Amino acid sequence: MRSRVLLVLLAFTTCGALRVAAARPPQASQAASDGRPAVTLQKIADGVYAAIRPEPPGLMFDANSIFIVNDTDVIVVDTNITPSSARASLAALMKLTNKPVTAVINTHWHDDHIIGNQVYHEVFPSAEFIAQKTTMDDLPTIGAANRKQLVEMGPQMVTQLQMSVEQRKSLTGNALTDEERTSYLSDIASAKRYFAEAPTMQVVMPTKLVDTSLTLTRGKRKIEVLYLGRAHTAADLVVWLPAERIAITGDLVVSPIPLVGSTSHPLEFGATLEKLLAMKPAVLIPGHGAVMRDDTFVRQEVALLASLKSQVEASVARGDALAQARKSVNLDEFKRQFAGSSQALGFIFDNYVASSGIAAAYRDATKRGTDLFSTDRR
Repeated sequence: MRSRVLLVLLAFTTCGALRVAAARPPQASQAASDGRPAVTLQKIADGVYAAIRPEPPGLMFDANSIFIVNDTDVIVVDTNITPSSARASLAALMKLTNKPVTAVINTHWHDDHIIGNQVYHEVFPSAEFIAQKTTMDDLPTIGAANRKQLVEMGPQMVTQLQMSVEQRKSLTGNALTDEERTSYLSDIASAKRYFAEAPTMQVVMPTKLVDTSLTLTRGKRKIEVLYLGRAHTAADLVVWLPAERIAITGDLVVSPIPLVGSTSHPLEFGATLEKLLAMKPAVLIPGHGAVMRDDTFVRQEVALLASLKSQVEASVARGDALAQARKSVNLDEFKRQFAGSSQALGFIFDNYVASSGIAAAYRDATKRGTDLFSTDRR
């Protein structure tokens, strides 16, 4: 089971304008020739469209891409996990408008949000690429190391999933449900595409960095790029459209299961989400999952993170080792809230919230304890 969990965590790497003859209706969709689900643009507000990924929840991720269509240009938020996936999203956009993309905002540095940058750079070479400033440190270091590890070890994950489908047994050893089978088959196809395209992937580094905030003005529209604090990573950005009260959250918000993850900062995650809630968004576009028009899910996520934080801090205060902390922290109530009776969603919760979340919280709590001890000594 430990090897399976390791392979799951590797997915966190997952972690001049081209013109068309005429615009198409806003619900245009782009079907790929390799059998992947079609990309459909969902209109969120005037000039704001989201390519919501159609894959079922699983162990491999591809991010939602958001298009902000302005008077003379387009701003893109997040660009998918592979070049081919980004091309499908871009093709859908180009059926909607022939305006050039002048800026790409990456909400954080995981592969499923940045690898498609290369496609936009190829088609729109003068476009800016905007990210939080610590991305410059994380993307070429831990990002590159995680990507290399996934390429080397990820095929084992595909083999495990294929065996599970063939043997009709889940990764936990239980009978495979129909929901799990659908998820596993989607993961297998997504992973194979990723590995096939990995040799051609080129990481496009940011050309403009955000410290705490950046405001872009396009005609009457203001687009605020905000750093609210550490959460899913140390470099999470929120794109805020104040007139429409739309928050594009990246992986601060992911449904149906929140992504806490090995590169997260659970002790601060909840406070960062509280800042997001204080903005009173009317619409939240998550990094993965369906568009939300109320804050119910985010408030549940805040409660989950508060419980995780308090339990891990209590465990560390007792002097527990990580193994003891894993046993003492109980998130069953929240697992029921988010996963219900779904075996597939329960497995995702166990890996991306309970297992990696506890470890990340323990890492930060013990580091903070060391820092405080060092300060006291001085």
